[in-house]
Amino acid sequence: MFLNVLSPPPPSPPPALAPTLPRADPACPSGATCVGRALAHVLSVASRLPVASRKYELVRVLAERLLDDNVRAGGARIGAVNRAALAGAFARTLRQLEAAAAAGGEWPGMELAVRAVRSSMRWWRPTATALDEGFGGPAAEKLAAELLWLGQKMSECGAASEAAVQFGASWRLGSRALVAEPTLQVALLRLAVFLFKHANSREFERCPRGRNEDKSAIAEQRVSLLRSWLPLLCRGSNGTDAPVLTSKERAEMVAVLDELIGKLSWEQQEEILALWLHHFAACPDTDWPNLELCYTRWYAESRRLLELEVQVNYLQM
Repeated sequence: MFLNVLSPPPPSPPPALAPTLPRADPACPSGATCVGRALAHVLSVASRLPVASRKYELVRVLAERLLDDNVRAGGARIGAVNRAALAGAFARTLRQLEAAAAAGGEWPGMELAVRAVRSSMRWWRPTATALDEGFGGPAAEKLAAELLWLGQKMSECGAASEAAVQFGASWRLGSRALVAEPTLQVALLRLAVFLFKHANSREFERCPRGRNEDKSAIAEQRVSLLRSWLPLLCRGSNGTDAPVLTSKERAEMVAVLDELIGKLSWEQQEEILALWLHHFAACPDTDWPNLELCYTRWYAESRRLLELEVQVNYLQM
């Protein structure tokens, strides 16, 4: 033991000479091409770089250029390359943010030091209490901002449906977002609003090849998105220094939610409206989104159906 203390620590391993390229999606032949691998690699490097790095902006601009050039080039196969690379990048970034939420949002190295300065040097707080507190910080905010950027790029090439489905399935992140730091809540709420609008569109009802998907599957995907992220709209809509959305944007979003809920089955509408009322009533700091008209309309129609059922049963006696 004494000799081990005196002996110098082993040298750190040298950096890898060759990069680890992202694996192509086996279900997407276009992802197996060199064009698809190169684009996926650029997006992967941009995701790994901290936003404070002077190289981050360079790689981000490179990714933007490659994606935009592919869109201008057109063609089904090049479009599939964009969709596959962006879907993989969105899934990877979402997993990273989910892992941060599960770990309480503690971040190593320089990111943690920045958090320490922001929180008046209270960076020594025990990990055991981290899950009971909000999570966030520069690294988490960077991931959330990247998710919005990736979702917007996916929308440009007709793949926003994949982003909405993935985001709707991340219910654990949606739950942890309710206690996230305000700046992170703002980023996630903007992403949720963007994807809610897409989930209400006609494009959401079509797969990339243009065929209509099963209506029940589409409804369940919409329910998952509402189930996971409607609570954040009720509890995280104030922002830090100013409201996240303007009054016009809020009114538009209420109309979107009204239409989106109206496309669900009767039992699904009951579930989502009950979820809305629970979180809307529990948050005293905001009166948005107010779905009272949607709720009363659903209730009136439910009462009418009940009365009709009673009359049918009476006639059958």
